[in-house]
Amino acid sequence: MKFYPVNLNLENKKCFVIGGGEVAARKIFGLLEAGAKVEVIAPEVCKKISDLATERKITLRLEKYSAEKISDGIILVAATNDFELNKKILEDGRQKNFLVNVVEGESDFNVPSKIQRENFLLTISTGGNSPAFSKFVRENLEREFDKNFGEGLKIISRYRQEVKNILQNHEDRKKFWRGVLTSEMWKLLKNGELEKAEAKIKNAIDGVGAELQNCSC
Repeated sequence: MKFYPVNLNLENKKCFVIGGGEVAARKIFGLLEAGAKVEVIAPEVCKKISDLATERKITLRLEKYSAEKISDGIILVAATNDFELNKKILEDGRQKNFLVNVVEGESDFNVPSKIQRENFLLTISTGGNSPAFSKFVRENLEREFDKNFGEGLKIISRYRQEVKNILQNHEDRKKFWRGVLTSEMWKLLKNGELEKAEAKIKNAIDGVGAELQNCSC
């Protein structure tokens, strides 16, 4: 099965998780991190899920699952320990136009391993073939992409609009950023030399401004 990579905006969007165990809890925490409104349906839940309900971070319905209990949502997660029930949840969800994720089963999407540094998000997926390999790759890449890459993105985003104002043409902007985001910039971020990284961007902007001024003379 081939998957189409996409990052979803789940801010304030309703998502359902069916199941009350540790795996369901892990899925819930991931959805909450993305800002989703999470509703959980299960006859029994673990302490982690119970605590989230007590803190009013989720809506909890201590009930057995049935198809009429899911509606008006975007994501449906089947995280029970019953294979046949998970299969039914998948079928029900598809009929109601949910994107369905099933724990260890056929799904509409898989949740990849991720490395998050502020707004810098790097995801790793094996298409469901080996979660262990995804974890292995993530643990190694975490050492490569530390918090400085998140800070570097902040710096770049501060100058993005200024570059747009100076360079009206999309291809010119692409050329500009290719000239800035070089192996030298990578080394600066890796070494935490953020001031030098910012100076490199400023110098490049000044250089473009000077070129345009000379062309207009």
